Amino acid sequence: MLGWHGVRRSIDEPDVFRCEIQALKNLRENGLDNVSVMLPFIISVEELRRAKSMIDFPIGVGIMVETPAAVEQIDEFCKEGISFASIGSNDLTQLALGVDRNNEKLASLYTEFHPAVLSMIKSTIKACRRHKVEVSLCGESGSNPRMAEYLVECGIDSISVEIDAIERIRSTVAKKERRMLLDKLRS
Repeated sequence: MLGWHGVRRSIDEPDVFRCEIQALKNLRENGLDNVSVMLPFIISVEELRRAKSMIDFPIGVGIMVETPAAVEQIDEFCKEGISFASIGSNDLTQLALGVDRNNEKLASLYTEFHPAVLSMIKSTIKACRRHKVEVSLCGESGSNPRMAEYLVECGIDSISVEIDAIERIRSTVAKKERRMLLDKLRS
């Protein structure tokens, strides 16, 4: 999990990264304008700048918010001009709690509902909303109705869910949004 991957590998292997960017450029030239670049496992604005400097055509660039460092720097990322942010709840939870969810001796400590994790998710969403940056969440927690309600309360734009949870989460989100609208109208 903490290996040589994500944006660091892209920066360290510019020839490979440029090939990936060229593939996206080809897609855009062939009329697919709904593709963007997402930089995973990023921890600094400098990494964002270095990666963006290797992109030679207009395309949206976003980040994965998977590390406490990315959470702490989210305002700076937004000011730097990201198009979107996706909160990676699995890695963020593991890194925030120092718990490997695949280690049976520690798995019972792994929870996205830990106050520290919830706080990081909320602060990321709030910062993105302030800067008008689209924010989503991916990871297993998005398929949990309780988490979906929390995300809606915080102002999330979208949630990735497992295929078998789509209808349940869609219904949960709709109910929560209706309740929030009614509460606002009543107050």
